[in-house]
Amino acid sequence: MNRVRGMLVILLAALTLLACDTSTFVSLLNRSTPTPTMTRRPTFTPRPAATPTPEDTPTPEPTATTAASPTPTRRPVVVATPRPPTAKPPVAPPAPVFAWKQSPSGNQGRCDAGPSVYEVKGRVHDGAGYTAGIHVMALDKDNKIIAQSDSWGPGQMNPEWGVSCFESKNNYNYQLDLSAGRNATGVRLRLTRGLNDQTPISPDVPIDLSTSGRWYIDWTK
Repeated sequence: MNRVRGMLVILLAALTLLACDTSTFVSLLNRSTPTPTMTRRPTFTPRPAATPTPEDTPTPEPTATTAASPTPTRRPVVVATPRPPTAKPPVAPPAPVFAWKQSPSGNQGRCDAGPSVYEVKGRVHDGAGYTAGIHVMALDKDNKIIAQSDSWGPGQMNPEWGVSCFESKNNYNYQLDLSAGRNATGVRLRLTRGLNDQTPISPDVPIDLSTSGRWYIDWTK
């Protein structure tokens, strides 16, 4: 319908122009009015969006692994073996200090006597006088007691005449019969603490009982 109307309009316009100017008419004819046509809009089909191909994730380069430092080989520690301490020479114990000692008097020693006489006698003197109650003991090499006795005081002393090869007159305040130890070896005489205590309070003095005789030994402080 619209198209027909358009044609009629064009025809009327042409007739009018013919009346006016043929050239104008011709130009009108040439200037054809385009029939409005419903231009169908193209249906827009969205192009499928190209799914971006995920780029290959670059494989991470291997992290440079720090080369393990070689464990330093420890040299075995040489432990010096301690040298044994140099043995010091044994120190000799101090000499015991005795309260009594043999008198330095020269009137001592053995005197001849009869074949059956084995004895020792003498004096125990503390510097001020003859001392009573000092224990005198004779022992053999096995510490077996041969004889023992205590000294006596001045009131019990009697002088001897002509029995000593050292003095014409001799006083003494102890005497021991050593007959039981005749021919024994290692016999020694000492002063001790008491009748049943062999602890010496004087150095030992050797007595030779291989032959008979009478020994004179004096003691002092």
